[in-house]
Amino acid sequence: MLRVRRLAVGVTTLVMGVLCGCGGGSGQKVLYALGLGSPNVTIFTISNAGVLTPTDSVTTGSAPDAIGIDPRHRFAYVVSSAGGIGPGGVWQYVMNSKSGGLTVATFSSTNGTATSSTPVVTGTNPLAIAVDSSGTFVFVANQGSDSISVFMIDQIGGTLTEVKYPPAVPPIPLACTANNPGSCPLSIAPVSPTGLATTGNMLFVAQSTAGSGSVSTYTFDTTTGVLKTPAASTTAVGLNPSAMVMDSSGKFLFMTDSSASKVAVVSIGSSGQLAPVGTPVSTGPTPLNVWVHPSGKFLYTANQGLTVGTTSCVNGDVAAFSIDSSGALAPLSGSPFAAGPCPSYVATDSSGSFLFVANGSPNSVTPNNTISVFSIDSSGALTQVGPPVFSVVTNPVALASIN
Repeated sequence: MLRVRRLAVGVTTLVMGVLCGCGGGSGQKVLYALGLGSPNVTIFTISNAGVLTPTDSVTTGSAPDAIGIDPRHRFAYVVSSAGGIGPGGVWQYVMNSKSGGLTVATFSSTNGTATSSTPVVTGTNPLAIAVDSSGTFVFVANQGSDSISVFMIDQIGGTLTEVKYPPAVPPIPLACTANNPGSCPLSIAPVSPTGLATTGNMLFVAQSTAGSGSVSTYTFDTTTGVLKTPAASTTAVGLNPSAMVMDSSGKFLFMTDSSASKVAVVSIGSSGQLAPVGTPVSTGPTPLNVWVHPSGKFLYTANQGLTVGTTSCVNGDVAAFSIDSSGALAPLSGSPFAAGPCPSYVATDSSGSFLFVANGSPNSVTPNNTISVFSIDSSGALTQVGPPVFSVVTNPVALASIN
């Protein structure tokens, strides 16, 4: 059965969500792929022509669905939802910035001893991750427990330590603020968090509840990582935000609405205040993910094409838009562009030369499990590079590229 994902992603050094398309480094171009049906991260090299070659695979938890990369390409973190049954976890890796290889993080400079390779525990059904722009904190959105988990990154070993809130209690609904304000910062309830983005000392949380969506700005202490409530600013963003990304300037947030098949734009003020930019524009059916080109000039959405009430994907494609200086979107000539069945994720390489599209599985009987590759021209238009590549992972749902 096809799983409709509700998450948001971050794709620049300012925004780390399901993955990071960070620039920097001088090594081999690498693409990481995660699949809900495979407990591993598959690593591909990317040739100058955009050809993908699988080179390695590392073990992770069950149902991995999000990856966040430290902006300096030292560490990588994979969120495993465990299928939404019980607590999820974050798997911690040290990254070879030249080869792209991953090894399990086991050293903590705090105590100088090896730590367990067991992942750190999150809330229930974690679906999105963000690494702050300084590479100090990791934030995880737990949709099943309506909460945000916060972890501090060991700057030598890359291992994570959970940020404890006074008093140290499980996430509590936001309504508890009046009675027990000290225990509330972990929670974004009663709405479910669907995605994260961060810049400076601000964390942006896309949220959804029955029939409505919103995005809120939270600030955090840059020394301790503690989130502060109430939200500094909140604005409505359609029916069901399924993904969110920030542009590289940190001026705009772009959110797909999987229920309305639209993408909305929100501007970010200097203090984190949010304001809608125009009206949402149409994508293809069921947009699950959104990505901003490294130049900040173009935006792409992965439109799953899911038929409401069924598990069938029809006419899945990639919509492409130009972004003007105000953040407003306009469809590119030729958009939408045909992709494989059930596209669930889009990501560019760090140079913006290629767009990679994860094509998921319509159902367990007819798996697809491929990655489509497109070249990107100066206008932002897409041209497919060869046939889709078998992804090795089952039901690919997240991608990340470095170098």
